Amino acid sequence: MFEYIKLKNFKSFGNIEFNLSDRKGIPKNLILVYGENGIGKSNLASAFFMLSETLRTMNVRDIMQTILLEDPESFQDEDFAKYIKMRYKDIETLIKENKTVSSTENMYLEFGFNLNGKSGRYIIETNDSQIVHEHLEYVLIRNRGVYFDITPDSISINEKIFAEKEALNDLKTSCNKFWGKHSFLSILEHECDDKADNYLRNQLSSHFKKLMQFFSNLSCKVKYGSKQERGIIGLPHNILGDYYEGKIDIKDENLLSKTEKMLNAFFMATYKDVKRVYFKKEKKDNFIHYSLMITKLIAGQERDLDFSLESTGTQSLLQLLPFMLVVVKGSTVIIDEFDTGIHDLLVQNLVTSLNEHLEGQLIMTTHNTLLMESAPVLPKDCIYVINELKQGEKEIQCITHYDNKIHRNTNIRDQYLLGQYHGIPEKASINFHSLLETLN
Repeated sequence: MFEYIKLKNFKSFGNIEFNLSDRKGIPKNLILVYGENGIGKSNLASAFFMLSETLRTMNVRDIMQTILLEDPESFQDEDFAKYIKMRYKDIETLIKENKTVSSTENMYLEFGFNLNGKSGRYIIETNDSQIVHEHLEYVLIRNRGVYFDITPDSISINEKIFAEKEALNDLKTSCNKFWGKHSFLSILEHECDDKADNYLRNQLSSHFKKLMQFFSNLSCKVKYGSKQERGIIGLPHNILGDYYEGKIDIKDENLLSKTEKMLNAFFMATYKDVKRVYFKKEKKDNFIHYSLMITKLIAGQERDLDFSLESTGTQSLLQLLPFMLVVVKGSTVIIDEFDTGIHDLLVQNLVTSLNEHLEGQLIMTTHNTLLMESAPVLPKDCIYVINELKQGEKEIQCITHYDNKIHRNTNIRDQYLLGQYHGIPEKASINFHSLLETLN
């Protein structure tokens, strides 16, 4: 779980720290982030998303090289090129998307985390085009120590994180070749995947393996301006990756059946007019091709519909479901605007139910103030607000920062809407006739 995050020159944040721990220093399982529109909630979620994306730039490099080698003319297709650029990003593109506009200083991200009761931190710093500093510290054997500290002038990697020096030397060679355009963690992940015999992965210390698993299992669902949502999910093997449609090996038919049963239980508990959710299947060439269907009571008759015809809110629920499953299973999940298209009361039911079963850490941005009235099921110290200070600087604080003795009978929602915890839009009186006159 994450203990804190520090950001400098990241999107709309000049310098901000987000503390996710309680008074005892233990990371909280549930974090709800509020704030007015445009204050930076999605930007905060994007910091975690960027962390995930920096872990796979070496694999992206391989994908791009394969496409260029096998079908170079495909990039002449404008739609295809746009999709590739949106889906697969290198470090330079990530920097251009996330570094504060017109900032001349470096972009800096620091993530404090806690695994198995032990704290660590990961730092990644960039200039306008590449990484200029990367640092990781966590438990080495018994005590905390530096795993690596890398700059353009120095590559320092602790030999205690590898079983043999040969593995260490291999990584140093790769760093000399690729670091800067790729992070050390991305290089390491790529090298581990590239060795079919798992030699390098088996060389990692047990603590480092757990650390790599924590980062790779980080799941993010983030709004990206007016463009589509982006998501990365580290799904366990027993959770199906795509519910809408796809194909699965015929030997894994049992997984499809279990998923169908799970979807039935979820949607029939959520909607009273849903009678059945099922996969339409076709077996072909040792694969099962499937598409999701839903049976609903419409105008007095049960009717079968392709799930893609369902409402925006129902589609949102289906997209959220794998994220909710992995956070219950123990992963860390970041969801931007959890409540998009979903009724306030249903959001309240979902989040309170999740909180009862959380094994991992759920960090979500939301506008749903009903969640503030869910005490004592949702603890008051899980509620955070982003607020704008002077000169456009931002801060994010738990509401207990403003009132550390909130009475159990206090209506937190009312206090928030009255401005007690800040982070609410100013009252605006808009003359729409005047706007039309301006156009005329």
